[in-house]
Amino acid sequence: MRGIRTFEKPCGKKRFFLAWRHEGVRRAKAFVSEGERAKFARSLQKSIEKIGREALSFDPDEWVQYRRFKDIIGAVDPLTVAREWLAYRRGETDKSPALADAAKSFRNMIEGQGASDDMKTRYRLALDSLVKSVGAAVQLGAVQSANVIDWMTWLKKERGFSAKTLGHYRQAVAAMFRHFTLARVIQWNPCDAVAAPKVVAEEVSVLSLADCVRLFDANRGLPVATRLALEAFGGLRYTSAIRLEEAEVDWENHALVFPAKKHKSKRDQYVEGYPENLWKWLAAAPAETWEMTQRQYLAEKSAAFARAGVKNPGNVLRHSFCSYHIALNRDAAKTAVLLTHTSPVTLYRHYKGRATAVDAEKWFAIAPSA
Repeated sequence: MRGIRTFEKPCGKKRFFLAWRHEGVRRAKAFVSEGERAKFARSLQKSIEKIGREALSFDPDEWVQYRRFKDIIGAVDPLTVAREWLAYRRGETDKSPALADAAKSFRNMIEGQGASDDMKTRYRLALDSLVKSVGAAVQLGAVQSANVIDWMTWLKKERGFSAKTLGHYRQAVAAMFRHFTLARVIQWNPCDAVAAPKVVAEEVSVLSLADCVRLFDANRGLPVATRLALEAFGGLRYTSAIRLEEAEVDWENHALVFPAKKHKSKRDQYVEGYPENLWKWLAAAPAETWEMTQRQYLAEKSAAFARAGVKNPGNVLRHSFCSYHIALNRDAAKTAVLLTHTSPVTLYRHYKGRATAVDAEKWFAIAPSA
C-alpha cells in the first residue's frame, strides 16, 4: 500500500511493524504476528478509501481513551454528550417540558390521529406508569436510560409482566421520546440504550372440548357469552370481537363487516362462511352485549373463565377455533379466510392442529340453548 511500509525487528514480543507518515509525522504500530499486522493494514487501507488519508492520523492512545469513554456513556451518541457538556459549560439548562405534561401532549396527539381504542389504552397505561415511576415533575430531557431500565425491572418483578407486555410498554414509551427527539425538544431517546425484552415463542394452546362446554354453560345468557362466541366459533381476534357493533352484522348474507379502523390489517374486511352455531349466539345476544366497552369485556372475560373454572392462557379461543375448524373442514384456505390471514402460510406458522374431527363437530354444535 502506498505510503505504508512493513519491517521487522530481530527480538521482542511485538517484532512485526507497520509504519506510515502523515503530515510530516512518522507513525508506527507493532504486532505480535504477521497475520495481525496484515489484518490491521487491510483495515487501515479500507479507512483510507472511505475517509481519505486522514485515517493515517490514527493514534492508539486516543483509541484507548475513546473506548473508555464509550464504556462510560454506553449507546449514547458521543456528539450528543459533547453538545450537552458544552451546554452545561455555557450555563444552559434543560428547557424541556415536565414528563407528565409531555406524556399528556403525546397521548392527545395519538388520539387525534385516530388511534384504535386498544392502542390508546396501551399508550395511556404505559405512559402513566412511567410518569409514576420517574416522577411527574421531572423534565423530559432529564430522563435517563437507567430510569427506563428501573421502571421495566419494577414492572417485571412487582407487576409480573411478561416479556411480550414489557415490550409493548417499552415500545409506547420509546415512541413518545422519539417524537420529541425528532421535534428537537430533547437531544436523544433514552430508550435507544435499553434493549427490548426477548420474547420466547410459546406453544400454542388449545382449549379442550370439555372446557369449552363448561365455559359457555357457566356464562349462558350473559352479555359476555356472545363476545366469547365470536372468538371461539368465529375465530375473531380479541380486539375485533370487542369492537364489532350490531350494525356490522350482515344477517341476510351471514357475514361480518370489519371497517379498516377496527381491523389489524387497517383494511376493510367483509367475511362470510362462519359456522352456523356462531349465528345462534349472535341471535341470542342480549342488548347489553353491544353496549360493552373494551375495558368491561376484558374484566368480564376474565370473570367468565373464572366462573367456569377454566384456565385462560391467552388468546386460547381464537387458537382453538383454528384447530377445530381445520379438523372439521380439512381446508386450510377456508380457515385462513375466516381468520383474515393473507394466506394459509401464516396459519401454519402460528397454529398447530390438536383436535379430532369428532370433537370438532361437537365444538361447532355448542349453542345458546342446552
